[in-house]
Amino acid sequence: SASMAAGVDTADVRQEATPEAVEASIHSLPNLPSTLRVAERVVSQNAYHKPHLAYRNIMQESSWSSSPGMEHLWGFQSEESAGRNVSCLEWNPVKHDMLAVAYGEFDFSAQRDGLILFWSLKNPSYPDKIISVPCGVTCIAFSREHPNLLAAGLYDGTVCVYDIRKDEAKPTLESGAANGKHTDPVWALRWVDHGAERGGEHLVSISTDGRVMQWNMKKGLEQSELMMLKRVAASAKQGGDAPKALGSEGIISRRSAGLCIDFCPKDPNIYIAGTEDGHLHKCSCSYSEQYLESYFGHAGPVYKLRWSPFCPNTFVSCSADWTVKLWNAEVSSPVFSLQSGTDYVADVCWSHDNS
Repeated sequence: SASMAAGVDTADVRQEATPEAVEASIHSLPNLPSTLRVAERVVSQNAYHKPHLAYRNIMQESSWSSSPGMEHLWGFQSEESAGRNVSCLEWNPVKHDMLAVAYGEFDFSAQRDGLILFWSLKNPSYPDKIISVPCGVTCIAFSREHPNLLAAGLYDGTVCVYDIRKDEAKPTLESGAANGKHTDPVWALRWVDHGAERGGEHLVSISTDGRVMQWNMKKGLEQSELMMLKRVAASAKQGGDAPKALGSEGIISRRSAGLCIDFCPKDPNIYIAGTEDGHLHKCSCSYSEQYLESYFGHAGPVYKLRWSPFCPNTFVSCSADWTVKLWNAEVSSPVFSLQSGTDYVADVCWSHDNS
């Protein structure tokens, strides 16, 4: 051959290839990453075959047991998430195998950078996608109309929206000082579909700065204030026609810090906000002057509230006062209360299959 005639051994040529040249040749194969991803999933599914069957409730005869119990199937962990606080979990509404996990500290003195990891049941051993955030992530929410969009609320008050189809980890939209971002941590986000005649789906956020904000994405990330949460006078707790806002104190102390929010499944124009004072307030997107109704019963911050998927007038809340309370939207006091004797209750959720 020509190479042999020139006195050059092809094996020597291969051995003299530099690491940079090898890396460049690998990058010249555009389909290699996706191919390796599929191969990794195949290997992972072989390794997690039995746990996956149990997760899907496909039980084999050999695994049948007469005694009840709970078995640990697997855990999502990686070097990137080691030592971090999990602040929020969110399943994708379309790709039911995709779980988004937000990492961020709740304590002011322990603040650090944040992280969002996307885990797939097809490969529980390593995240499918990693998004690094300069600030701690406090909450996340997938859009139902556009399930490729993930909204994230940050500890510094920023609201940002990511398109998870893109390879880059930068937000597609982000709030800032110019478009009126929150001045305190964003504690809850909700995508709300108001119908095509009213602009479709909007993003709503609530923060301890006392503001409930609605974000429109048609022209960037434009905000409008749905409600400024105000503290309710103590005299109103004992009864009366309507709660009255405090008026004799400073403007900052009159604001009520918002911690959670949920929209009525029957009427997306109606929502309830939970506050740090322990009060819940029923509000309307069309009326920002005062609350439609206030609910009293918790003695500590309300961490989570959720409307019932079966009874549109019923919702449940949990609090730092160690209780879970069931409410009727027409009554200002709780219908039923459950007491936790060990610690505060951070979250509560309805079953979607059984009322």
